[in-house]
Amino acid sequence: MANLKVPLISVIIPCYNYARYLPAAIDSVLAQQCAALGVEIIVVDDGSTDDTSHVAKQYHGNIHYIFQKNQGLSAARNTGMRAAHGDYLLFLDADDLLAQGNLEKHLQHFARRPELDISVCLCVLTSDPFAQPVKGSLWPLKAHHLDLHLCHANISPVHTFLIRTNAARTCGFFNESLGACEDQDYWLRCAALGQRFGSTSETYVWYVQHGDSLSGKRTRQHEHDMQMQFAISHFLESLPAFPRAGKYLGWLAHAAGALGSAIGAFNLLPELAQKLLAECGLALLRAMAEPKAQTHDRYLAIAEEYYASKFFALRREDILLLPSVLQKALGFLKRKFPHLASVDATTLTKKRSILFQQLCCNASANLTLR
Repeated sequence: MANLKVPLISVIIPCYNYARYLPAAIDSVLAQQCAALGVEIIVVDDGSTDDTSHVAKQYHGNIHYIFQKNQGLSAARNTGMRAAHGDYLLFLDADDLLAQGNLEKHLQHFARRPELDISVCLCVLTSDPFAQPVKGSLWPLKAHHLDLHLCHANISPVHTFLIRTNAARTCGFFNESLGACEDQDYWLRCAALGQRFGSTSETYVWYVQHGDSLSGKRTRQHEHDMQMQFAISHFLESLPAFPRAGKYLGWLAHAAGALGSAIGAFNLLPELAQKLLAECGLALLRAMAEPKAQTHDRYLAIAEEYYASKFFALRREDILLLPSVLQKALGFLKRKFPHLASVDATTLTKKRSILFQQLCCNASANLTLR
C-alpha cells in the first residue's frame, strides 16, 4: 500500500524588532513536528533594527528567513503567504506561542469535519506562559456559527486559526492599508466568501500580553474596530448568502456589535462613535424588517436572545448618547422581546451571562496547561 502524503503546515511568523521573543515562538512551532504532519516555518523580518536576523540565522536549516524593508504587519504576513508551500497556513505573531500538539489537534479536527475550510482553537491570555504555576485566562470562543458571530465582532486572535491554503488563496491577502483589525478583516472576508469555520476546544495557543504589543494602542484600535463595523454592514447588504444563519440574525448581531463598539469608544472618538450609533439603529431596523428564519437550531435561538439582550443592558447615561434612529429601533425591539424589556438590571445581567456561556466552547476536560 502506498504511503499517504503527510500534510505540510506553513507557519508564518512576522517579526519587527521582537528578537527577544522570537526564539520561544520558533521553538513552540518546532515542537509541533511529528509523524502525522510536516512543518514549514517562515520568518518574515519586516525591516527590524534589533538582533532579529542574528536570532533567525541560529535556526539555519529549520526555518525559511525572509528580510524585507519595513512595510507593516499585514505586508509581512502576505510575504509569508506568497512563500508558503504548505497545505495549511497559520499566522503566529513573534511574541506568541503554540501549545504542545496544537497543529496535530487542528488536523484531527479537520479529519472529523472535512467540510471545514478553517479550524479555530482556544486561546489562553497570559503575561508569562512559563510561570509556575501557569496564570492565564481563556479567550471566550463561540462554539458554532462563527460566520454569524463575525457579524458582531472579532472572534479569536489570529494564531488560533488554521486555514486550508486553497481557501486562503481564494480569499486573497491581508489588507495592507489597515493599521489594526487586519486579522478581523481577513476572517470576515473569508466568511463572506463562504468559507466554513469550525471551533475546537481540544487545543489552545498562548496570547502573550505585554506593554509593547500592538494591541496596546487603544485609540487606533477603537477607530479601526468601528470602521470594521461599517465593513460588516457592507457585506450584509451586498452578499445575499451571508451569514448562513440568515439576514435577521446577521443584522441583529451586527447592530449589537456596533452598539458596543461605539459606546466603548465614545469618549475617545465621539464623532465617529455617533455615526456608528446611527448605523447601529439602521442595522437594528433592518433586522426587525427581516422575516425570522424558521429553525430548530437551539443555538441560534440562544444567539438571538443574547444579541437582543445587549440593548436592554444599556445604562441610563448611555441612552442619552443614542440618536433618534436608534431610539426608534429600540421601540421595535422592546415589542419583539417584552420578556427582556421588563426584567430588572440584576436579572438581565445574570441572564446575559448564562446565554454567553451557552454560546461559547467549554474547554475539554483533558485540556491542561503546561
